[in-house]
Amino acid sequence: MTRTSLKLAGALLAIVCLAAFAAAQAAPQAAAKAKPVDTKKLLAEIAGEYSFDMQGQSMIVQFAENEGKLFGAPPGETPEEIHPVEGKPLCFDITLAQGGQYFFLEFVRNEKGVIDKCLLTAEGMTFEGTKVGK
Repeated sequence: MTRTSLKLAGALLAIVCLAAFAAAQAAPQAAAKAKPVDTKKLLAEIAGEYSFDMQGQSMIVQFAENEGKLFGAPPGETPEEIHPVEGKPLCFDITLAQGGQYFFLEFVRNEKGVIDKCLLTAEGMTFEGTKVGK
């Protein structure tokens, strides 16, 4: 074989390897996208009371599922709808009707697969909430 043939064979081998790698990566992603999320079941799993430590003060937020939608508020306040973030089943966001403050929420599963935490981001700060009750 000539040098040109060897270079061409090496380039083709590299392309085949990259194509095989890309196909292997795409297969699990396609399978994950194919399985729809049972929204009502997920929201029921999220629902409950979460305790957030916000700069030394504890704040409780109650999350509830109602007609396939997630609502949340501190006890005694009017719950507001929290909207799902497309493509991220455990992520939600809300802009409060009063005051216009934006919150991003990400619920987290523990090593047993149970949702037991919520990461709340507001004004560039992230606070961790722990599920304390149903």
